[in-house]
Amino acid sequence: MTKAGAQQSAAHFPSGWLVIALLAATTIVWAALILITVPHLQSLAGGADPFDLRWYGYSEAAARQLLDALGREGRAYYLIPELALDMVFPPLYAVSRGLALWWLTMPGRSCPGAMPIAWRWLLVAFPVAELIFDWSENTCIALMIWSWPDLSPAVVHVSSVATQVKFVAAALTEISLVVFAALALVRWRQRRRQ
Repeated sequence: MTKAGAQQSAAHFPSGWLVIALLAATTIVWAALILITVPHLQSLAGGADPFDLRWYGYSEAAARQLLDALGREGRAYYLIPELALDMVFPPLYAVSRGLALWWLTMPGRSCPGAMPIAWRWLLVAFPVAELIFDWSENTCIALMIWSWPDLSPAVVHVSSVATQVKFVAAALTEISLVVFAALALVRWRQRRRQ
């Protein structure tokens, strides 16, 4: 891609400041979850991790044990504010990370030429997958709480798989983000020396 073509492409892309603002908003919501709601849920459950943190998955027996340990107050708290905040986090995450990855892989930013468009879309698919599986997990958790003490083994299984895949998608997203940010920083420093 020519320099003029790269400038025209960049002109149609949201500014780097928008990407930074979205990353900051995502971090704020994540911090509220990790520093406020999750520790409160853990204390209500006698120290047990909520479903959202069980990257290794969970069985029907483990789900029943957690929901029982939470009690009525804990299950209500899981719905609001935990799941309410966790319904906002995934789209913020997907948009902020997707735009950041798209921005970092623009022609000349992290590699000398243009990265194949299929690779760029694949990178954006990682945070979108996190969104889909995080929302699926949240929906299943809400169903488990609403139906308590009845617990559907199928809903628990889908929730557990969604939790595991969510973590894989998030890990691939974050690794990609770090790699392309590092490459972009190296290229930026090289251009400054010239």
